[in-house]
Amino acid sequence: MALLEPHCEAFALLIQRHQSRLRLYLRSLCGNSDFADELAQETLLKVHRSLSHFKFQSSYKTWLMTIARNTFIDQARLVSYAANMPEQHTEGAHASESSDECSSKVEDRQIFLIDLNKAMKVLSQAEREVIAHCYFADLSMEETAGVLSMPIGTVKTHSNRALIKLRIELQAWKKKEPI
Repeated sequence: MALLEPHCEAFALLIQRHQSRLRLYLRSLCGNSDFADELAQETLLKVHRSLSHFKFQSSYKTWLMTIARNTFIDQARLVSYAANMPEQHTEGAHASESSDECSSKVEDRQIFLIDLNKAMKVLSQAEREVIAHCYFADLSMEETAGVLSMPIGTVKTHSNRALIKLRIELQAWKKKEPI
């Protein structure tokens, strides 16, 4: 346990030193302080899990902000994906939506993000990493294989297994076909 204390103290110091800048950066990206705070927490969790992988090729601040940006982009892609999930009957729709329709869409997106987060927990660590790199970071299978130091076949296997699991977990969000 004594071996973890310096690591925890150092991480606490890094958080203390960079948290304000991180939150300000994320607020500038998303324009919502509550959402920025959630993204900051998620970013710091990712950083903590990845500290052993930091290679000192850049400053800690640059590395932290890169992870924050990627976390924001991942969430933006999820929201964009969620927006396209419900049926889209736009014929005859007016250019402006009522505030009720907008708040309903926001609620749907938030619920989808919660469901997607739960669904991602069903995946193995390797499957989550492959999905994150291929679909959230928009890397090719070959690039993902290089980043994760995995054979391309393994990346494809993890991707296929993960997508099957996610389809099952998120089947309630599937567009329903007209009868």
